[in-house]
Amino acid sequence: MKILVFDLKGDVAHFRRPDTTATHASYPFITRSALRGLLGSVLGLPEFLGEGWAGIELLSPVKTSVQELSLLGKGFLGSGAAFNRPTAIELVVQPHYRIYYHGDYQEELTRFIAAGKSIYHTYLGSAFALTVPRFVDIIDCTELYLHQLQDYLPTIGVVPTHIIKKLHLKPGAQYARVGGMQYEYLGERRFRGTINLVWEVNGNQVIFLPTSNTEGPPVKVVRLPSKEVIILW
Repeated sequence: MKILVFDLKGDVAHFRRPDTTATHASYPFITRSALRGLLGSVLGLPEFLGEGWAGIELLSPVKTSVQELSLLGKGFLGSGAAFNRPTAIELVVQPHYRIYYHGDYQEELTRFIAAGKSIYHTYLGSAFALTVPRFVDIIDCTELYLHQLQDYLPTIGVVPTHIIKKLHLKPGAQYARVGGMQYEYLGERRFRGTINLVWEVNGNQVIFLPTSNTEGPPVKVVRLPSKEVIILW
């Protein structure tokens, strides 16, 4: 299978958790819905529909900072008059991701990103966090299947927890987990499904014994030409 590889980098990012209102907490890295929105912006789509699989490799450690910004808002659920209020907002600082994408619009995305073109602005979760996708490569990869994997699997990037039977804890490594990340955006602040993810704080490998658990969101396990493994979800 062929995979499009590109980088996303910026000074700040903000991937707002939909369960926060008075304060705006952020997910630690780009979400599935935010990435699909970014890809749709590249192509000028009103909505990114269809099948798309993506793996996220963290090229810089996750760092956050909380700032108070003056934001324009509306009354409860948009029914009241507009007002301006100070709001505490969590920012991801100097994010840098390598994205591995396989799915619909892949040829079109490859042409646009390789040429440095985009129909709409692209940003990391919020309009003040502009970014430009940087083309890396198109690579031929081998798909692996969870039910055939019997040994510990060393992977790069972010790993969904529901496919981890046992985590191999390396001395000196630091692991983090985010739970309840929204999986599919339905519009008007409505979502369907969630996914839980684990990563190594400094961007090193996550080594785990896989399970063929099919209760969570579907995944693809992919071996890269470098022999490293990435999980697409």
